[in-house]
Amino acid sequence: MTFAQDVFISFTHIDNQSLNPDEDGWISSFHKALEIRLSQLRGKESRIWRDRRLWGNEDLDEAIFDALTQSALLVSVLSPRYLQSEWCMRELQRFCQAADQGGGLRVGEAKARLFKVIKTYLPIEQHPAVVANFLGYEFYEIDDAGRPQEFDRVYGPEQERKFYAKLNDLAYDIHQTLEILDAQVGQPPLTEPQFGAVAADRKVIYLADTTPDLQVDRERIRRELEQAGHQVLPEQPLPSEPGAFKQTVCEALTRAHLSVHLLSPYPSQPPAGQSPTQEQLYRQLVTARTRDQVALAAQCGQGRSDFSRLLWLPPDTGAVAPDDFVTELQSDPDFIRTNLEALKDIIHTRLTQPATPALELSTDGRVQIYLDCDERDLENPAIDPLFEWLDQHFQVILPDYEQGTLSRSEALLQQCEAVLIYYGEASALWLKRRLNALKKTLYGRPKPLLAKAVYVADPAKQKFSDPEVLMIPGYQGFQPTLLEEFVASLGPAGGQA
Repeated sequence: MTFAQDVFISFTHIDNQSLNPDEDGWISSFHKALEIRLSQLRGKESRIWRDRRLWGNEDLDEAIFDALTQSALLVSVLSPRYLQSEWCMRELQRFCQAADQGGGLRVGEAKARLFKVIKTYLPIEQHPAVVANFLGYEFYEIDDAGRPQEFDRVYGPEQERKFYAKLNDLAYDIHQTLEILDAQVGQPPLTEPQFGAVAADRKVIYLADTTPDLQVDRERIRRELEQAGHQVLPEQPLPSEPGAFKQTVCEALTRAHLSVHLLSPYPSQPPAGQSPTQEQLYRQLVTARTRDQVALAAQCGQGRSDFSRLLWLPPDTGAVAPDDFVTELQSDPDFIRTNLEALKDIIHTRLTQPATPALELSTDGRVQIYLDCDERDLENPAIDPLFEWLDQHFQVILPDYEQGTLSRSEALLQQCEAVLIYYGEASALWLKRRLNALKKTLYGRPKPLLAKAVYVADPAKQKFSDPEVLMIPGYQGFQPTLLEEFVASLGPAGGQA
């Protein structure tokens, strides 16, 4: 099907009234900028239609009806007034009816002919039903006081910059959708993809929902991943009902090769003694859902060698101190705190580097225990009683410092069914690195990790403690009874010891 217009903009005229009488209204500026940017991307003049009358009538006249039905795409600019406008609701309905008769709203695998632009903050439950399940383009942000601030030049140069950045995202998505529609009617795309990954290199990334202050960064990452040919999930807004939310997130994570979580250091709670505003309540909800996605990624990733995750905190947060949740995550091996460009480089590396080949460890049928230790401890007779007892009951794997590399060490941590870290000659920094490496391998194991512990052999280090790992006090000499809890964790195989 061919179309007379590329885009129809559905809006309410009150949203085109400028706060500055000497400047164009928001809708007029939006229309002009979108038309220019889309023409640049398409390589030809784009055709965007909107009702330019100062005020709309209560009935759809023939010109508007024709423009609706002859438009390839609809951009619906949501605002509080839009929801109250019977005119706008009827435009939505008419376009959807025409789309159903012409092949439907969906285009290709993950595109749609309807684009939702959110000019002014609206809770998701207030969005019209026909667009509720579409990802929106939010032309606003929530400030530190919990108030929404629109991307408009009247609020300063930074808000104007964000307006054009968001509009660029929208223009790219519209361009890609029009390219698909062109191909469907036998017209070859006019432009070659600027970025592209061959089909075999296409990956699925779960880019977790995040708080309003990081939405711009999230959109930049999403845009670059999609331009590189990858698929970014979720493709629709996540459900609000907890059960459906968890199911949707887990299904998406199951498909993903990588999950990326952008963490905000800003508190979600209002200042002490103040009642939360509606926007602050929204931020609290989003923050809780952000944290739920971190936990679900950890759960869904265990036991998968083809999955990893990244937890990112912006480096410059001024005087804001991260809350307890973010502080606790800083010990996670997947946690990084760097600038956005460095994060994008890390994502690229994760998606393109070949997986570390699994080691082919010969097995004698017994449980394999990796006895991880510093090279100096291998030469120290103090470790011998522990090694000899373990070797009588289990297959003990030792680090190979002659051919050892970081990847080989991590592979040993990943392949063995239990890990016992011998803490003797090594420093506290060495132990921290080994524990972090162990945590990292929890997401790609070919078989479950049955037991993990730190055997403290040096009396000077007996104060070591970690709530996530068993501490075995071996600094007064080895006794088999010291290993009872560790061995019990091995299940039936450990019961033979």
